[in-house]
Amino acid sequence: MVLTVLLLLKIMLFIYLTRIEYNKVLIFIVSSLYIVFFFSLIYFSNKKKKQAIAFSFYNIISAIMFADTMYFHYFNGMPSIKMLKQLGQVAAVGDSVKSVLNPLNILFLIDIPFLCFYSSQKKKKLKKSQKIYNRDLKIGIPYVIISTLSILMIMMYTSGYGSIISKQELFTYHAKDIVSIFKDEGEAVMGEELFTNEDLRNLRERASTIEGKYTGIGKDKNLIVIQVEALQNFALNRYYEGKEITPNLNAFLEEQGIIYFDRYYQLVGLGSTSDAEFVTLNSLYPSMKDPSYNYYKDKTFYGLPWILRNEGYTAWSFHGYKKEFWSRNTAHKTQGFERLISEEDYEVGDKIVLGITDEDFLDQTVPYIKQLQEPYFSFVITLSSHNPFNLPEKYKEIDLKPEHENTLFGNYIQSIHYADKALGQFLTDLKEEGLYDDTVIALYGDHFALSSMDEENVKIMTDYMGKPYDFDEMMNIPLIIHVPEEEINETISTVGSQIDFLPTILNIMGIKNEKGVMFGVDLANSNEGIVAQQIHMLKGSFIDNEKMFVMSRDGIFDHSRAIDLYSGRDIDLMECRDNYERALAEIDKCEFILQNNLIKNFITGSNEIILEEKEDDFQTEDLEYVALGGGEIEGVQNSNSLDAIDESYKNGFRCMELNFQWTSDEKLVLLQDWEGSVKKLFNVEPKKYSLEEFKSFVMINGLKQMTLEDLASWMRDHIDAYIITTIKEENVKALKYIRDNYPDIQDRIIPQIRYTGEYYPVLAQKYRNIIFNLSLGKYSDEEVIDFLNIYKHFAVVMPVDKAKGDFPQKLKEQGVRSYAYVVGDEKAKERLGKNGVFGFYTHNLAP
Repeated sequence: MVLTVLLLLKIMLFIYLTRIEYNKVLIFIVSSLYIVFFFSLIYFSNKKKKQAIAFSFYNIISAIMFADTMYFHYFNGMPSIKMLKQLGQVAAVGDSVKSVLNPLNILFLIDIPFLCFYSSQKKKKLKKSQKIYNRDLKIGIPYVIISTLSILMIMMYTSGYGSIISKQELFTYHAKDIVSIFKDEGEAVMGEELFTNEDLRNLRERASTIEGKYTGIGKDKNLIVIQVEALQNFALNRYYEGKEITPNLNAFLEEQGIIYFDRYYQLVGLGSTSDAEFVTLNSLYPSMKDPSYNYYKDKTFYGLPWILRNEGYTAWSFHGYKKEFWSRNTAHKTQGFERLISEEDYEVGDKIVLGITDEDFLDQTVPYIKQLQEPYFSFVITLSSHNPFNLPEKYKEIDLKPEHENTLFGNYIQSIHYADKALGQFLTDLKEEGLYDDTVIALYGDHFALSSMDEENVKIMTDYMGKPYDFDEMMNIPLIIHVPEEEINETISTVGSQIDFLPTILNIMGIKNEKGVMFGVDLANSNEGIVAQQIHMLKGSFIDNEKMFVMSRDGIFDHSRAIDLYSGRDIDLMECRDNYERALAEIDKCEFILQNNLIKNFITGSNEIILEEKEDDFQTEDLEYVALGGGEIEGVQNSNSLDAIDESYKNGFRCMELNFQWTSDEKLVLLQDWEGSVKKLFNVEPKKYSLEEFKSFVMINGLKQMTLEDLASWMRDHIDAYIITTIKEENVKALKYIRDNYPDIQDRIIPQIRYTGEYYPVLAQKYRNIIFNLSLGKYSDEEVIDFLNIYKHFAVVMPVDKAKGDFPQKLKEQGVRSYAYVVGDEKAKERLGKNGVFGFYTHNLAP
């Protein structure tokens, strides 16, 4: 019982540290029930070392909670097991990991050594007294009773709270995450519902400036882009105890030829610094499944390096760390760089954090740039101002107040002051070498330094800046562009992000991107900026010119928060609805393009997505009734037989719902399940059989069972018939199998999904109509409506009880058909029809 109580206390701490705001009690109950269940399995098992197994379980769960809260403290979200492959990067930045350690995190692990000692001493005493260490009767039976109740309670409490539980509760989240590794999500292919020719035209129109402000002022000049590690905008033009934090960048801002974007934001994913590069160079959203350089390593790109090379530029990249880190050695080639100059190409003296000092790095980079054939593009990535900002004493030049000593804020001030010194010398060296006057220089920060999710940072920064320190300040990085020989010095305050860099710099360089695609806008010629975030702030969150919307961690729109960026006051969430949906759509469209490698088509000459334009040829009257399980025949329901669909077709049905099952040899047959149905229909032992075994069975009443090949043949003879699928096991995999093996009938297959996560993989396989089946009851009305507002569905299917309320009418207002399962009750059909129900799934052959 001691381990159970301790783990329950840790669950309470976990809920506190992961900042769960809504349904805390429910989440605690669910976690508690899982704990009781697992301990009961251990103590009532036949294993001899029950206590050792229980202790191991305790240690593993404690370690997971420790890792989760560490990750959450920095990223404001839960980690995925897929990130284990990034442990190499984590090891390299070990000091950075330590910097996000909250003392409370230690409580998850601090008791384990003491418990180990206590357990060891107890075993010695038992051995000495020759007693048997067995607690089956005392603990096992009560635990089993409680665990049985636990399972029932879990089912009861989680109904309708699928999103809340799966995104925040410890065991459910990780179980779902592990399952996702093995789940076949299907290959993404082109689909007119998600990305259209019109979308492509709109992207190109908004990202390209034909003739506007600053168009071509940098034409034919060299280009140097400097990505500065952890440079936040607040550091510019600011003093600390009378000393300028960034005197050289401040002086740079005063020069003629400067365009300064002061409301510019980071837009990174799991790849952090490398994602900042990816987004900046390509004007594409980063991946949230893996660092973008890894996740999209086999895709084709047409970003800044390739565009400039096609204009005759030489393109090199420079970084003072190992070339393998973030896979830059391969990724930079894919991005279009001809050569990556990395740590092995520099003489490394002193090291700061990871590698060569910024002073040495930038000093040795100048000769490399000088030898490049003009025009050139040099992409320079600094390093010294990397978290945790542990600057050696000899490089520190700012006298910190006692309260800022050994704080992340104090360390950062020192570190960014040093980086500024190195950048100042670099600009001076460029001038002395004659490289400055014919070169456009763009400089920006890669990501934040001081998290607004850390209480100490928030307190210090709020006091230092004199205003609340929130995501909008945390993610604000500067973008400074200098164009020589131009009599301009302007600050542009249109909200933008790294995704807007490519169209902005191309406008200045006087170059058009006529082959690729960009999701950003030219910030010099746009006033409708929006930053769609996915990490730290959850997907759907955004910052625009007036407001910031922060999506709730439980995935419920109404639990989110929104503030006016000027007054700091809370605003009505409905004012954020349009941009929330726009943010989601933009990210999904970009992911769709990348997964389908559409850029490869664009750069080979295609300016359109060639899709077969089709009208929806469904007839309303044909779909009012659906024959469930093929329809009733010979008194048999859900036979999924050839005879049933023949009879239903003769009786006017043009749409049948059929059940699909996998055989033991991975083929699809038409069957409701391998348990009750196979016994009822074939009088054989209930278990999964092979395709040939299934075909050899004799169905009752002389009916004929169907394989997928039989169904495809029937559909070719009945070209106006449609099949709604019911596939409970590996739904996405089955739909992919149908698509790959029977593409000629795919247009008349209407897939059903039961989970929101299935929608995109199914849509990506080019199924034209998708039904959301609510039979499992995992989603609230609000969650379903939110989901349907974002993703277009053909229909929603629901049980009768759900159809009796006002939910069908809500769906009707959204332009979505609703179906209910009604068998043989004409009065119910009439009554439900008035509620807005469009049609019914029925066994009746003559509706």
